[in-house]
Amino acid sequence: MTTEVSDLKALTVIMNALRRFNTLDSKMQVSTILALLEVAVANAKHEDISVQDIEKNVGIKSGAASRNAYYWGEGHQEMTGGYEMITIGFGEDRRKRSLVLTNKGRAFIADLVRGVQSYGKATG
Repeated sequence: MTTEVSDLKALTVIMNALRRFNTLDSKMQVSTILALLEVAVANAKHEDISVQDIEKNVGIKSGAASRNAYYWGEGHQEMTGGYEMITIGFGEDRRKRSLVLTNKGRAFIADLVRGVQSYGKATG
């Protein structure tokens, strides 16, 4: 199997993005990263997203989805975290908790996207 130069560039972009998460927590799971990215995508589309949506979209159990939400929010006793990148409140459907990026979360995501875009331009 040969790896093309463009493949190497794409892999480097992915690794650099993951390193940004690694600086927060070197033991962070992929599902935890995906949970924050799901919130960011939903917020960018101006759509509500709940813990149940994270559960379904990421493919994890409800307890893990809830822990991931609290990890990015105020923290969770089983996972530490407490990065205050999302808030957990109520959406239009008061039965579901709504997840929204905080200013800190928006800044982190913007920095992540800028890093991916700038690396892509520099190597493209």
